[in-house]
Amino acid sequence: MIVGREFHELIKNIFVDVKGYLESDQIQVNCPLCQEREGLIEPDGKFNLEINTEKGVFRCWKCEDPSFSGTIGKLIRRFGSRIDYELYKSFAGRFQDTFVFDDDEEFIPIFLPPKFISFTDFDENDPDHIEAYKYIVVDRQLKFETVLKYNIGFCLEGKYRKRIIIPSYDINGNVNYFVGRNYDRYAENKPPYDNPKHGKKALIFNERFINYDSVVFLVEGVFDMFTLPNAIPLLGKELNEAIFYRLKQRKPYLVIALDPDARKNEFEIYNQLKNIYGDDANRVRVLDLKGKTDIDEIRKAEGKKVVCDLLRQSRLLGDDDYFDFRLS
Repeated sequence: MIVGREFHELIKNIFVDVKGYLESDQIQVNCPLCQEREGLIEPDGKFNLEINTEKGVFRCWKCEDPSFSGTIGKLIRRFGSRIDYELYKSFAGRFQDTFVFDDDEEFIPIFLPPKFISFTDFDENDPDHIEAYKYIVVDRQLKFETVLKYNIGFCLEGKYRKRIIIPSYDINGNVNYFVGRNYDRYAENKPPYDNPKHGKKALIFNERFINYDSVVFLVEGVFDMFTLPNAIPLLGKELNEAIFYRLKQRKPYLVIALDPDARKNEFEIYNQLKNIYGDDANRVRVLDLKGKTDIDEIRKAEGKKVVCDLLRQSRLLGDDDYFDFRLS
């Protein structure tokens, strides 16, 4: 008898290749963390991640320091969809006597790609290095001091070939995420960004560099982060839980500086923060980019003076702003 066979289909939907599928309560899949750490485009085919559907736990036998293990629920929550996780919970209730349950978020480590080359090791005689350098310094117009400060690098091989890699460091200086930006102008069908598939919702990008005693800016993307000092990129248009709770705790002076097409999101974030700031709600302001493109493009096209002029116009929002937005 196979104990926990209800979970076999869920696990197969997420990981595709499953050893022991509908044959045993001890099954194996390829570890996505191993794939990410080794910079592989496809799974490594070693099936190092073992899942016990009777006890409801998993462990990768290759991942060490720290180990990658925990409950099936955490595995499905990290790599499956919301529907997968809801199905898991509906099934798991039948195994209360034997299952291990743990509702706390689990730390899944992020590693920079194995082929990562920091610009601190830049070789001015290597044409491949020059190509990456031109993109980040000429096309993106970043100062080389900024590139070195954030330990920006690039890859010439592997899954992240010809991508600029922008690492994120937590407050202890540990890598907790990275963004991979394509700079290969000849790869038309290559997606602009390729980032780790997990961890994004539970981090504050480059919190190592954030000073909550100064004005903090909320921006959308990582390149916007380089334009405004002390900026937190949302990696999207919404607050994640980590950012929400840190702002609730510290309540810094804050300017929301999202792209013009995210006006609705700006209003939502503004109202969220007004609620958690309480009597300090006047510390939260919004930067209106006047219908222009994102803040990074404004810096490149019009210069820092225009950006500074816009920053001086950041302000509180009122009912008139809300109705104007609804009408438009």
